[in-house]
Amino acid sequence: MHVRWIEVTGFRNYASLTFTPEPGLNLLVGPNGQGKTSLLEACHVLLTGRSFRTPRLVECVGWDHPGAAVRGEIGESAQTRAVRLEIVTRDGGAELRGATCPWARAVTFAAPDLALLTGPPQVRRAYLDGAAAKLVPAHEETCRRYRLVVQQRTRLLGQLEGRADADRLLAPWDEQVAALGSEVVHRRLETLAVLAAELQAVHRTLAGGGAAVTVAYEPAVPPAGDRAGTRERILDALGAGRAQELRRGLTLVGPHRDDVAVRLGRADARVAASRGEQRLLTLALRLAEAQAVRRRLGTDPVFLLDDVLSELDRGVRERVLGWLDPAAQVIYSATDPVAEGPLRGAVWALHGGAVEASAALARGMA
Repeated sequence: MHVRWIEVTGFRNYASLTFTPEPGLNLLVGPNGQGKTSLLEACHVLLTGRSFRTPRLVECVGWDHPGAAVRGEIGESAQTRAVRLEIVTRDGGAELRGATCPWARAVTFAAPDLALLTGPPQVRRAYLDGAAAKLVPAHEETCRRYRLVVQQRTRLLGQLEGRADADRLLAPWDEQVAALGSEVVHRRLETLAVLAAELQAVHRTLAGGGAAVTVAYEPAVPPAGDRAGTRERILDALGAGRAQELRRGLTLVGPHRDDVAVRLGRADARVAASRGEQRLLTLALRLAEAQAVRRRLGTDPVFLLDDVLSELDRGVRERVLGWLDPAAQVIYSATDPVAEGPLRGAVWALHGGAVEASAALARGMA
């Protein structure tokens, strides 16, 4: 799978830009502030209809522009799909108009991804749910419905403290939290089992050996062996915690309270790993996600990697590039091309809102 070409207007710092990346490795080079991350973000919007930097698409619209447009063509084997998307601002927000490509997939890495290890549990839940949705697209809709039910139930909790009919009024919402929650939990468990195996292999290759990395699901309510059993356990936990939930006005039971533990050897990687180890672990988590997509769907996603090699030593950088080389399409960024080592792909220089092939840089890195 690869982006054949992309054209953006009014997007971030780009009044207008056209980019035709190569099917394999593509390095975006330029000083900070030249739009490398924005170009990667535009590619992600083209592929998925979403930004990997912000949930608010209005932030993608450049200053003094009424809206933004992202157009392009995505290819996979013999099929191609033209995509035409518009980000239209309205009432302080924005809406996306146009149809995305249903079979397009992207895997991203950016500096904020370090929060996968150092950030709060919701970051790790979002990673796991995102991976699950790439493997089983219906998971995204299940999560959306679950979040909506939790929001509505929580709003009701704030109105029911001290009322004798609280149990009766909450019962139908409990049923929905339990039914949807059990589906979310088991899909996460299935996905994590796939990711765990891929993560071991990817991390071992990138790190050149060393301590084994493991991941484990940390549920607020221990799941049963099947979804029906987990549903009953969530219902029981909701009933047991009723008084506390009514007192606090919060839904305290369900997969929105779960976490994922990441360990390097016996140590909790969230606190024990060095900055470089955390960066490599985060990258390995993203590449494990890509491997899972490849094995399940039989196709490579597009890799969009922002400043991926900084804080890694030279040997690790070379192993990362070696791992990425066979991938369908990789677009990654750097401020210093010489530091990245040998390259067998295309080099693109970004400056002043423009991108152009840089033959001189490519020769210097060969």
